[in-house]
Amino acid sequence: MQITEAKFGRIFVARLEEEERLPSVIEHLAGDKKIRSALVLLLGGAKDGKLVVGPSKRKKQHAVLTQSFTDGHEILGIGTIFMGDHGPELHLHTAAGRGKNVLVGCGRTGLRVNFIIEAVIIELTGLNARRALDPVTGFHLLKLG
Repeated sequence: MQITEAKFGRIFVARLEEEERLPSVIEHLAGDKKIRSALVLLLGGAKDGKLVVGPSKRKKQHAVLTQSFTDGHEILGIGTIFMGDHGPELHLHTAAGRGKNVLVGCGRTGLRVNFIIEAVIIELTGLNARRALDPVTGFHLLKLG
């Protein structure tokens, strides 16, 4: 296990609007505000998107299962931002539901805002953390220290 301590910094509240795309809109905001590390909370609606819903097999590898949705879904999301090789990277897990149908997964493949999504971004300071490419999985994993 890797562990570090952090403190709360600035807190941002944002209203994402129709047709904006996750994760890019949050990553751009983080870059503009010079946010290096943060906790991200989201709620609202997604018009459509694709979630990573698991690995294709039960072992570390690059292949993942994805599930797309359309027709507008209510969403809840929680994620983290840490610096990667090309700037802030959002790792976002999202629950998307419509009626009795619910998907839960990683939103890195993208979601499109339906009407609005409210975001609260809580900056984390005083830590040394970043995302780095893991050659075994192909994922950009959190590295501390």
